[in-house]
Amino acid sequence: MLFRSFMEKNERKVSRRKFLLTTGAVTASAVTGLGMLQMIEKTANAANKTTIISGWSQEAVQFNPLLYSQTGTEGMVETCVFDALWDINDKGQYVPNLVTRVPTVENGLITKGGTVWNIELRRGVRWHDGMPFTAKDVEFTYKTVLDPKTRSRTRLGLDKVAKFEVIDDYNIRITLKEFSGLYIWSWEQIHIVPEHLLSKVDDINSCEYNRHPIGTGPFKFGKSVSGSHITYTKNADYHGATSRVDTFIQKFIPDQNVLYSQFKTGEIDILMATGIDPSRIEEARRIPNREIFLCPRNSVEFLYFNCGKPQFKEAVVRKALYLAADKDTWVNDIFYGSVRRSLSYLKPGHWAYNTDLKDIGYNPSKAAEMLDSAGWKIGSDGIRQKEGVKLKFMISTTAGSKAREQSQALLKQNWKAINVEAEIKNFPSSVMWGTFYTNSEFDLALSAHSPKTGVDPDYTARIHSQYIPRKHGKGANYCQYENPKIDRLLEAGLATDDREKRKEIYWKIQEIWYDEVPIAPIFNWSMVFGKKSELKGHSVNPNIPKYGWNVNEWYWA
Repeated sequence: MLFRSFMEKNERKVSRRKFLLTTGAVTASAVTGLGMLQMIEKTANAANKTTIISGWSQEAVQFNPLLYSQTGTEGMVETCVFDALWDINDKGQYVPNLVTRVPTVENGLITKGGTVWNIELRRGVRWHDGMPFTAKDVEFTYKTVLDPKTRSRTRLGLDKVAKFEVIDDYNIRITLKEFSGLYIWSWEQIHIVPEHLLSKVDDINSCEYNRHPIGTGPFKFGKSVSGSHITYTKNADYHGATSRVDTFIQKFIPDQNVLYSQFKTGEIDILMATGIDPSRIEEARRIPNREIFLCPRNSVEFLYFNCGKPQFKEAVVRKALYLAADKDTWVNDIFYGSVRRSLSYLKPGHWAYNTDLKDIGYNPSKAAEMLDSAGWKIGSDGIRQKEGVKLKFMISTTAGSKAREQSQALLKQNWKAINVEAEIKNFPSSVMWGTFYTNSEFDLALSAHSPKTGVDPDYTARIHSQYIPRKHGKGANYCQYENPKIDRLLEAGLATDDREKRKEIYWKIQEIWYDEVPIAPIFNWSMVFGKKSELKGHSVNPNIPKYGWNVNEWYWA
């Protein structure tokens, strides 16, 4: 019903699609390792439904869960191979994983105003190499995350610890410096790594383990073939629900059209990541023995400005470019209304979403006036410039994503109308979301992400000035945004658990953020996924960014 409603609601005249008809050449096509792909299909067919093949447009390249940066595709590695102390289910509830009980005030495991946490670990858990899992592994993981030499994806929450005590092999007591509303989330986000394998490596950022990981998860890491796939095998001794299939394959096909074609022919059992191109939803629904479904996300699609680049240091430039972007065409004609506009880094409907924000709209004439007034004059080459800096830059995203490439073509056209030149240059996902992104080497990116804190509105890791990896070696503020007032508000938002006070704080953060648009919001994602009808057990979980959060429960009917 949802598909039908957004398809009927967003029918457009042919003239409104002229732009789409002129941008077909933008789509990249890259298919490599054909022989290896054929081998995968042959192996799966011979397996008599003991294998599941998932299709992804982006390749996973970093397998250490303390370091990874691609939440989607590398999150599948994390989900298959590793465990956290506790997880968040599809109902938004914290549930035990490596612990016997999730600590709460009610069960007596959290005391002294929320500052003392008692952790009871599950007994009998073993690493994939047979060694027992103990409190030493949790302590090692905690220390590794906080080690300044570790290129940790996040330290939020864990940096609030005053004392970490190992009582015995299965009991830990943690004392916080002060109350932290993020602490429970921190241990859901951090997956535990083995002390006995990593304590002696010279550099955890580049050690061999990162390519051949060993965890406690429902699947053992099998083999990674660059540019092709990763194979996982069932962990028959898993402490939780044991998988009903023997093999899980994560298959990488960078071209979204080829990925979809293999879903149609049955070479892929479940299509994930960037999903099905919105223009093909109705066609996909007619494929026999397939289920097409929406996967609502917390993530928002952004114009991700690198504020460290001279073109984007001024808020007026970012705001003018945002104003000159035709966001309605982007949402309705490229994504066929399958996504909804957001004016925040939060999804609409979130309890902390600032509903007072007003849509800046689409007004290229006003955008041009703003740039004129700010001193960005049109040069002899037709490109705006100021003090030797031209409004000319590279706009990048993952190669092979049709809708994003059409979005880039639209933006290039929009900005050319106000004498701004954007060059489209895309990369394979392993390059795009590698150091090019995390070390802030890009100019402007089309990128989607959610708060690092799951369903919590905290945005510290994304926009606090102390979380710029290029400067401080931690965090996810890749846009290099700095605003002392925002910093203070973010800190205040974490210092209380009073929801009304927090709501007031985060509304103010969004107000300032939207006015300066270091990251300009476009829409809240709902991925369009598809699977074979006989593949059961898959469940959508909008509370976390991991698409395969319950992969060990998937099975063939």
